[in-house]
Amino acid sequence: MSEMDRQKKTIEREIERARDGVSERIDELDRRLRTSLDVRSALSEHAPKIVAGGAVVGFLAAFGFPRLFRKALKIGIPIALVSLAVMKARNGAG
Repeated sequence: MSEMDRQKKTIEREIERARDGVSERIDELDRRLRTSLDVRSALSEHAPKIVAGGAVVGFLAAFGFPRLFRKALKIGIPIALVSLAVMKARNGAG
């Protein structure tokens, strides 16, 4: 048996050894990911926090947002128009 044949056999054995157990490790990783990324269990654990957050957003939408929204429109629209005019002027000059 030549040196080349021995190296080839050694490489083939190493490849076979590397393949052994890969499918089991992939299955274990898949199982871990599926259990840790289970959306339903995460949602059920955090349900009280989600409900409280929804109530806060609802309260703000009912009482706080309209006033804030009107103020943002009063200030934001003129700023947006001025910035749009400046951008058009820059594009026209350049």
